[in-house]
Amino acid sequence: MNPNDLTLVAKHVMKLLVERRFDELEEATGGTRLSADEMEAAVDDVGARLVMPPESGWKELRPRAVRNLPGAFELSLALWTSAGRTADTLEITVQERNGRPTISVDDIIVG
Repeated sequence: MNPNDLTLVAKHVMKLLVERRFDELEEATGGTRLSADEMEAAVDDVGARLVMPPESGWKELRPRAVRNLPGAFELSLALWTSAGRTADTLEITVQERNGRPTISVDDIIVG
């Protein structure tokens, strides 16, 4: 996947998270790793309503190739509230399969 495609996928995942569409996000990930309930609990632990990162925040996206998984990339996405960037992150893995991205929400790290 090229960096543009990874950014589009990351924005889509973040939008679902910010809009609290956890069931859709779980469906988009095939239910791997985190369930909708686990994602909701982690977002609630942030303690403030999430907002989409500013456009400048997406320029900081640094995909890391996953060893032993060709074409897969790990992304750490900073979470934002109306007060600004938090210390919390969303960890996802994106891989292209049959010309389509597959997504895994690996973790939501709060704190």
